[in-house]
Amino acid sequence: MSVFRHTDFLSSVIFALLIFAFFALWGVSDLSFQEQYQLFLFTPSYFCSRLAAPGGLSDYIAEFITQFSYLYVLGALLTALLFWTFQQLTACLCRQNGMRKGWYPLTFIPALAMLWYMSDVHVLPSFLISLIAVMALMVLYCRLSTRTARVIFMVLSQSVGYWLFGPVTLMLVFYGLFRDFHSLLFYLFTFIYAVAVILIIAQFRPEPLYRLFGGLNYYRYPAYVPLGQIFMMILVTVWPVVVSLLQETRKIWVVLLEYMVFLFGGAAVILYSYNNLEHQMVDYDYLVRIHAWDKIIDKAEKQQPSTPLGVSCVNFALSQQGQLCDRLFEFYQNGSEGLFPPFTRDMLSPVSTGEIFYSLGMVNDAERYMFEAQQAIPNFRRSGRLEQRIISCEIINGHYAVAEKLLHELQHTLFYRDWANRQLAMLGHEDMINADPVYGKLRRYRVTKDYLFSDTEMDQMLGLLFTHCHENKNAYEYLMACELVNRNMQKFMAYYPIGRFAGYTDHIPYAIQQGLLYDWTQKHNSFDGMPYSIDPQWQQAMAQFIETYMRNKKDPSLITPPLGNTFWSYMLVKVQPRPEKEKSKAIY
Repeated sequence: MSVFRHTDFLSSVIFALLIFAFFALWGVSDLSFQEQYQLFLFTPSYFCSRLAAPGGLSDYIAEFITQFSYLYVLGALLTALLFWTFQQLTACLCRQNGMRKGWYPLTFIPALAMLWYMSDVHVLPSFLISLIAVMALMVLYCRLSTRTARVIFMVLSQSVGYWLFGPVTLMLVFYGLFRDFHSLLFYLFTFIYAVAVILIIAQFRPEPLYRLFGGLNYYRYPAYVPLGQIFMMILVTVWPVVVSLLQETRKIWVVLLEYMVFLFGGAAVILYSYNNLEHQMVDYDYLVRIHAWDKIIDKAEKQQPSTPLGVSCVNFALSQQGQLCDRLFEFYQNGSEGLFPPFTRDMLSPVSTGEIFYSLGMVNDAERYMFEAQQAIPNFRRSGRLEQRIISCEIINGHYAVAEKLLHELQHTLFYRDWANRQLAMLGHEDMINADPVYGKLRRYRVTKDYLFSDTEMDQMLGLLFTHCHENKNAYEYLMACELVNRNMQKFMAYYPIGRFAGYTDHIPYAIQQGLLYDWTQKHNSFDGMPYSIDPQWQQAMAQFIETYMRNKKDPSLITPPLGNTFWSYMLVKVQPRPEKEKSKAIY
């Protein structure tokens, strides 16, 4: 076993490095998701507000750490450090319980299980902080040599500890019972005392009793205590005792087998847990946040989204790259919902739609969507990202008093402070705002006269935007795309003529050309006399499509590139399946 004398520490370091690499390379969107739905303030009142609830210290520490995910490398580093600390405490508890040689790889199992549980983006980092805290209490408890010291320690942990870290402190009672079953009466009275403490606190708290036992800050949805949380609390409690029951092994192959199982098991956990529909939507939201338009398009080319949120993000990226009406039908489309998803009262889906509205100059609607998304955060936190966008909308509209109030709040943050200071310097200076490349443009785009917004008549909203400012070329392309994906040729042909104000000279977008060709062939037998500037390649493609379609309407070439990437295929061949059902509470 001398070969493995130093492998324990080395394997822990490698584990931490792997966690860091995962979150720095592939899990960045998860870190951003946690960061954007909180607003950590460096104020005494904020600190007091957190400590005013059970588990408040864990919540405060977790939010302090989470804010660094704004810089994802720092967020990944701190997350790796937390998981390393969690694993080291597990190993320490296993040793205290008499873990024999050869079983150190088993100390990674709780950390791996925690990584699996945190694949649910609504698990808050405060739960991991609380687990680390109670495991540290377990280590200290085992080192107490006198019964009096243990009694005092247990009493304090089940009162003061409960208020600081939440109900995970109950694990200390069960852990002590597993280690010293002969002291059943002592732990029984301790458990009764702990329950009594919570019942007394319940008399002064507005939360229901099950939340005080399940934790106020462990999960983003207050009305739900996940089974995974209960499983993790049980696992952390019993695992050190279970490992201590195993007999010593001096066989190298057994240790190697343990590490192999851990390595491949961890890879399986990541592939299964972090590669689902929920995380795909979180990824798209993050890429929209950082304006990574090329990455959105690349992601869609590898696996095309089918939900309204995902499709709308892809179309948004195309529009920002000036490719919306060129490449529209290269990607899956599900009607107007793929351009502007229906409004839902959750904390994610209105965000990307609000960003689309903001870029088009629908400033008031963008602010409303961002405000609704912030109000829909289940645990009633604020959002730095959403607050920024709300402030930008207020500045564009000239509501400086409201913007100033919100900016003063952002001045108490770490990563939004500089942005807030720059915006404060602009307030009231119309020349500076009008000269700003974003604010000035959106002031020209926005419609200043009153109108009634209707998300069921988006074509009229877009038409109003474009006729107000012909510089707003994206509004026209969204308008034409809206009519095409709705298969409304009558409105498409009615709106097409105003495109002369969009500045098209040498090139008409491909999807528009395909729509014009389709309308022409419905009324004429040849392309002769067609008044539109259609590229010869599309006339040839249309002739080939018609020939193939008339011969066999189910020909596979009609739904595969290149013919499948056309408006004609979308209009005549492709059947629109029902949107994929969504499972995440916050997204769908």
